[in-house]
Amino acid sequence: MKFRNIILILAVTCLAACNFGSTSEPSRFYALNTPAAQQVRGPAKPINVVIENVSVPQSVDRPQIVIKQSDSNMLIVSEFDRWVEGLGTALPITISENMNMYAKNINARPGRNAAISSNAKYIISIDFVRFDTQIDGNITLSAWWTISNNHGDILAQKKTTQTTKTPDEKSGRPDYDAIVAAQSKLIAFAFGLLCKYT
Repeated sequence: MKFRNIILILAVTCLAACNFGSTSEPSRFYALNTPAAQQVRGPAKPINVVIENVSVPQSVDRPQIVIKQSDSNMLIVSEFDRWVEGLGTALPITISENMNMYAKNINARPGRNAAISSNAKYIISIDFVRFDTQIDGNITLSAWWTISNNHGDILAQKKTTQTTKTPDEKSGRPDYDAIVAAQSKLIAFAFGLLCKYT
């Protein structure tokens, strides 16, 4: 019995020694940003706009950044390249900041509670049907958006699709920093244009 215990202790010690000093690759975290844009003339008076009910496909609604293999249906989930916050949380903030930067007198903000929405003149809901990044291909963002008033009446509804070339790989791996920057520019262009409907 004692001999078996000694063997077990030696085995555990050996495994611990093998792992001791080994380091795993550190995770890298990325956030969508708001690129600088030339401000256009907005409404004559300030109006409140709320961005709410932003949804993204489940395939990319995860902490890891997801890209698609070229000419394949295979998705690559990067364990070490992650969003600093979920897309469902980040997108309403990013889109509202884009609208504020794009046009004067637009006071856009994410709708986090009913009180904010009730005080808004316009409420915007966005449903992303594509949030794709293909290696050696394109980044494609496609979404249906709906503008309503605070009584629930639909004022405008449209589908917007924006595409750009995926940045080249860097050091034999996808350039995630450049990919997120390109995604941010697409979002800014697509949803800054929403200002003209408000």
